[in-house]
Amino acid sequence: MPLDELDQSPVNPDLLPEPAVLLVEDDHDVAVTLRRFIERSGMRTACAHTGAEAVRLKESFRPDIVLVDLGLPDMDGGTLIRWLAEKRDCGIIVVSGRGEEIERVVYIERGADDYIIKPAPLREMVARIRAVHRRLWRAQPTVAEPEPTQVSLGAVRVDLRRRTVIGRGSQPIHLTAAEFEALEALIKSAPQPVSREKLCRLALRRPFHAEDRGVDQLVLNLRRKLFDDDSAHSVIVSVRGAGYAITIDKDLLVAAVGG
Repeated sequence: MPLDELDQSPVNPDLLPEPAVLLVEDDHDVAVTLRRFIERSGMRTACAHTGAEAVRLKESFRPDIVLVDLGLPDMDGGTLIRWLAEKRDCGIIVVSGRGEEIERVVYIERGADDYIIKPAPLREMVARIRAVHRRLWRAQPTVAEPEPTQVSLGAVRVDLRRRTVIGRGSQPIHLTAAEFEALEALIKSAPQPVSREKLCRLALRRPFHAEDRGVDQLVLNLRRKLFDDDSAHSVIVSVRGAGYAITIDKDLLVAAVGG
């Protein structure tokens, strides 16, 4: 992925602190080389050689960016990425020797912000770390606005803070991380539509292309999981040329907030 796709608008570097970087790499020699170079670039680092150690350091070191090697001795790299993505408080960059397109797509959909194929030039790796950090920094809200934490969509109740969905008969509905991100974006925008481009960036963590059907599949999954056949297309609607929208009025969504 070209660097300009990761970083499309300027950020004042004087306002942006250097990121703290957690390296998750089981090869000690590779870890030492990466750590030295990244630290010489002005960033703080910590290093984990196993998935369990990465989980411990994530809580104590509080990194801005985590570099994850997929070949960990005690844990599948995808499991660690999903766990990090659910935290929603750091950037995730996969660093792997596996370069197949389907491999890259799978891990981006699981929550990674970038995928670097080994061996990669160290300067490019540092540039990508900073690019992801700038993008996440831009996404931070400058003014806190009150948002509903619980909303009702007919018989479905969504808790945005706990990231849970309850359906008919108080039965939990399991959504993937990407599906929940899409649903949250639609709820917060209601009744205004959300473009496919924005849903693709927020939920799938990748640039949108005209032939990409990932967003349409996400919406199809949400309709199937949340609503019966009669109401699915009337609650989440396709807006020609604009994307998708939830049709329930925003005032009703706010009024549905639970205690």
